[in-house]
Amino acid sequence: MNEFDGIVLAGGKSKRMGTDKSEIILNGKSFLQIQTDKLRDLGADRIYVSGKSSPIPYAHHIMDILPDMGPLGGLYSCFLECKCGSTLVLSVDVPLISLKTLDSLLKKHFSGDFDATILCHDGKDEPLIAVYRTDSTAILKELLDEKKLAVRAFLDRLSCQRYEFDGNEKELINCNSRYDLRLLTP
Repeated sequence: MNEFDGIVLAGGKSKRMGTDKSEIILNGKSFLQIQTDKLRDLGADRIYVSGKSSPIPYAHHIMDILPDMGPLGGLYSCFLECKCGSTLVLSVDVPLISLKTLDSLLKKHFSGDFDATILCHDGKDEPLIAVYRTDSTAILKELLDEKKLAVRAFLDRLSCQRYEFDGNEKELINCNSRYDLRLLTP
């Protein structure tokens, strides 16, 4: 397997949830611990936590250089710190995504020559579960300067391939509200 860094995007405001999603406990671990553990278990060289001070001893806390710019701001700040040419990006609020799925995503990325490999299912891209080349900071900076903050604007500037997810859809539950949180448990 090629070398890669890992990024957990944890800087969201959690408005719909009403509490910091990274601190929610599931099966005895915080969402942040769950996601950083996965990156460590997959062999990430370095793990960065975007937008949140990290109590995880093996993770590096990266504050957004340009605040209030959403996920693109977090990616930009972390990409500047990454030492590897590729990084696996996970949002903190998808705690059920499996190691098997993430390993398959990494393998697909390293088997091609694309700027990004995006998990998708049923025709829908999940750009915050993806592997990106980290040499795209100039593109991110340009988009941020122009206040084009949609992740789609970033993807449109990259050569992307899709990894078609065909596992249990419960893995992809994006936990943004108390209702979503109830869906995580059996």
